[in-house]
Amino acid sequence: MTLCAVVRMSVVALMLACASSGVSHALHGYAIVVAETDPQSVELARALREQGVKVRPRVRGGNGPTAALVYFTYQSAVRGEPTWFHLRLADTRSGVIVRASTIQLDSLTATPRTRARAAVRALLAGDAAVSSP
Repeated sequence: MTLCAVVRMSVVALMLACASSGVSHALHGYAIVVAETDPQSVELARALREQGVKVRPRVRGGNGPTAALVYFTYQSAVRGEPTWFHLRLADTRSGVIVRASTIQLDSLTATPRTRARAAVRALLAGDAAVSSP
């Protein structure tokens, strides 16, 4: 092997080692608890897994940082206002919200699957972190 080939292989290896897994820095090391009891929670768990997040069906003691997924929709009483889909990840030990996202529901997010994919993308985006007190 030539020195040039070794350098190229080293650069490629370094790039692969530094590549992000898609999981936000704030969630690195967290397992997410999703009960998967209804179609929306099943799709949310699937979308999280597709993004490389470890998903568990329940809290288990002694397994490191865990956050519970809480989701809900909100619609204002004012006629014509949009409906919003909210996700919150709460640390199971402290209760602190570690990540949050909100997406507007429209024709592109009409099914549980499309809602889950959009909400998880927003949740894992860099600006979705919630600062704790």
